[in-house]
Amino acid sequence: METYQRPLKISQSVAQKLKDEIIKGVYAPGQRIKILDIAKRFGVSQTSVREALKVLEKSDLVTELPHKGYIVTQLNLSELLDIWKIKERLWALAFAWFAERATDEQIKKAKSCVKEFRDAYLENDIDKAFEANFALTDVVLEGCGSKKLASLLDSTEDQAKRYRYLSLIYDDNLRISSQYFTEIAYALEARNAQKSADLITEYIQFSAKVIKERYHDMVSRYKEKPRKSKTE
Repeated sequence: METYQRPLKISQSVAQKLKDEIIKGVYAPGQRIKILDIAKRFGVSQTSVREALKVLEKSDLVTELPHKGYIVTQLNLSELLDIWKIKERLWALAFAWFAERATDEQIKKAKSCVKEFRDAYLENDIDKAFEANFALTDVVLEGCGSKKLASLLDSTEDQAKRYRYLSLIYDDNLRISSQYFTEIAYALEARNAQKSADLITEYIQFSAKVIKERYHDMVSRYKEKPRKSKTE
């Protein structure tokens, strides 16, 4: 029996589209969000766009400036490294609990996501790798058995994803990520909570190192050549 899912409100749909665009660099950090332009592009009211921006403000993806409207939030390097340190601790716990508590079906889903990531690495497909990466973490959040931990990680990841997305092009990131995820999949399948936690901790430390070394280049890439929306 299929579970009925209520359709998203217009503002929620707009918020999701804008979040995806911010993550993938359609809007650069610090760039102004023009409400009228977005309303015309999506064919919705300006009120719906404002409601959507209020949703994104809660995740710190956009910031409202007095008398100036909304801009895309820009995190400095220190703030980003703080977020990665938080990620390191929380994801270690999430992967450990997942190894202990997940169903066999959820373990199977996690392994499938890892395979999708490896396929993306072999195809050098950044978008596909990004989607597989966060499909894996969605499965882990679902199977870790803690709604509170999942909520904390959701809010953290919203801020981190756009920098994570761009970081995949640096330092052989796809290959190294694929290797870590493969080892993690083996640890999860073996129900080895400590090994799973240790591996995801090492991996996030590697990711933080890339962010630290490439931060200024990433910011300049965003500012020099923002990506175009698929709807434009």
